[in-house]
Amino acid sequence: MQDPATVSGNASDDIKQFLVDPLLSFNTLIEGKYRTTFADGVVNRITIDEASLSQQGHSHSKEARVICSIRVAEDMIDGAGILHGGCSALLVDLCSTLAMAALQMYITGKPVVTVSQAMNVVFHAPADLGEDLRIINTSVTTGKRVVSAKTEIWSVTHRRLLVSGVHVKMTPTRKPRAVVTAKL
Repeated sequence: MQDPATVSGNASDDIKQFLVDPLLSFNTLIEGKYRTTFADGVVNRITIDEASLSQQGHSHSKEARVICSIRVAEDMIDGAGILHGGCSALLVDLCSTLAMAALQMYITGKPVVTVSQAMNVVFHAPADLGEDLRIINTSVTTGKRVVSAKTEIWSVTHRRLLVSGVHVKMTPTRKPRAVVTAKL
């Protein structure tokens, strides 16, 4: 696990600790046990470089920015040897979620469980095996039930924008209680 002291930015130690612990930030707690997530090999290689929080202008709206990095590896490429579009979408999904979680923790003191509602991903350029990626995630909105963030994935190697995305998440509706029905 990454040492939270290696994360720059003004986010609290509690927020940084949450962000760098893949068991807390990326996995799901089910029946008292953490379950691994899809593509956990990729997930475990994501490094959090910065976590910053700020207040924007006269509107007093708060913003979170989380910057991540990863190197394109064999388990991230397609048959052409470039970053797979599905893996790009995974990085947008997971890393944008970190910015949303950081903002929720800043505002409420704890992360909030959310599920994806919509995600738009635009592919600008390919990334080859071995390229270093910088993933910049910024919260856009936060409300009682819906939060959103934008993501840009940059090639550090070639200094170009590879992928951009907008991710909208919501708190899930609670499951209704079981209804007992009588046989007729």
